[in-house]
Amino acid sequence: MAVNNGLIITLFILVATSLAVGYGFGVKAQHFPFTAEIGFSEQQWQFLRWWVKLALITGVLLPIFLFIQAWGQPSLLIFWGSYLLVVAVQLISERVFSRWLVPSIVVPIGFFYTVFRLWQLLDGFTHLPLSRLALVGFVGVVLFWAANLAMLMMMAIPTVYQGQKLQE
Repeated sequence: MAVNNGLIITLFILVATSLAVGYGFGVKAQHFPFTAEIGFSEQQWQFLRWWVKLALITGVLLPIFLFIQAWGQPSLLIFWGSYLLVVAVQLISERVFSRWLVPSIVVPIGFFYTVFRLWQLLDGFTHLPLSRLALVGFVGVVLFWAANLAMLMMMAIPTVYQGQKLQE
């Protein structure tokens, strides 16, 4: 079954949302070894401001362009529509849950959605008819999300993970 199937996307969103809510309540109740706040240094915040702009261009605007460019090709429209739907749900989840629960919730949400997005893209790569221009854009999107996953694992997760909590 293709990952860009509506059922798979719906199940992923439900599971990711459940895990995020569990994380948020667990951190809020201090049951998990994660911080409620994100403890980035000033240098890390400066990097992230640049990174978010790159994410907007490469992860949102470029796929919108590829969606428009694919007009008249149903398989590509469904693919990029599914991709953009998942991006929108991620952004809404991060905004709502970081205000409602804990700010650090954006890290696991970003991690889960980035892994899923890479799965979506790899599945799409094996099934879609891509022109040269679309292939270049597609590869750019894949490379950005692979780099985003590395950034999350090397910078974001270590800032919110406290290690083993001491029992008092």
